[in-house]
Amino acid sequence: MPTNLPLVNPLSIVFLIETNDMKTNKSLQFHYYGLYVVLLILLAVAHFSMNGLPFLIVADSVSMMISTINILFLLAIPMVFKLFSIKVGENATIQTYAKWALVQMYAIAFPAITSVATYWLLRERTALYCYLIAFIALIFCKPTAQKWNYYLSNQAVTHNQKEDTHE
Repeated sequence: MPTNLPLVNPLSIVFLIETNDMKTNKSLQFHYYGLYVVLLILLAVAHFSMNGLPFLIVADSVSMMISTINILFLLAIPMVFKLFSIKVGENATIQTYAKWALVQMYAIAFPAITSVATYWLLRERTALYCYLIAFIALIFCKPTAQKWNYYLSNQAVTHNQKEDTHE
């Protein structure tokens, strides 16, 4: 048995894990704030370019149908939150949290983008309310260390409870 194996400092392993967590957190924060910047730019472009560009003239029934589709997209927001809770709760790791946090953020940004497009193309002010709802819902997607700790500790508690019931 060779005795010249390098010794591994346990503190360096903890530092490596924390460094990976920080990179993941920075990546999620980048996506989170990037979505807000993109949504605000889209709204500004749609609002300030309305005067110069001709808008689509469509029948009232088509306009109503597009507004209904926007509202249906908004109804998906609570389902996205529940899906995130289920998927992360099943397998609470940092990688799972990061993956589903990105899915959650982009799934909630989608209704906002469609609402801005409706506002820009049809000049419907009611689409701004849909945009506002999705914009506010995105606040609840902010990835934080407290959420990570909650899901990781919650997974440990439920795992210990399952082991206790099997004994």
